[in-house]
Amino acid sequence: MHSRYDVALEHYALSVGVEARLTLKIAGTIVLPAATRYQTELAANVASLRAIGAAAVDTGPLDELSAAIAELRARVADLRDALEHGADGSVEAHATHAGRVLLPAMDAVRITADALEGIVADDLWPLPTYQEMLFML
Repeated sequence: MHSRYDVALEHYALSVGVEARLTLKIAGTIVLPAATRYQTELAANVASLRAIGAAAVDTGPLDELSAAIAELRARVADLRDALEHGADGSVEAHATHAGRVLLPAMDAVRITADALEGIVADDLWPLPTYQEMLFML
C-alpha cells in the first residue's frame, strides 16, 4: 500500500513538473514573441504619429500591452524559480511542492497569457484562441 502511494505521488510530481516546463516553453517561445511583435507594431505606430506631429497620440494600448508583457516575464521567472526546487526530500515533499507551488505558479502564467490573448492582434496570435476553440467546428 505504501509503495503504491509513493508511486502515485512520484507520478503526480513528475507530471506537474513536465507541465510546468512546457508552460515555460510555450510562454517563452510562443506567447512572449507574439506579444513583443505586437508591442513593436504599436510602438512604431506611436513613433510615426509623433513624427508627423499628431496632436493627440494615444499610448494607452501600448502601455497596457507593455504592462502585461512585464507581468508575464515576472510570472515566468517565478515559475522558473519554483522549478528549481531541489531533488532532496521525500516523494511526499516533491508532490506537496508540485501542488502548492508549481500549480499556482503555472496558473499565474496562464492567467497573464490569457490577458495577452485579449490584447494582441488576432493576426499575430499564433495559438488557437478560446473563442476559436469554442465556436469553430
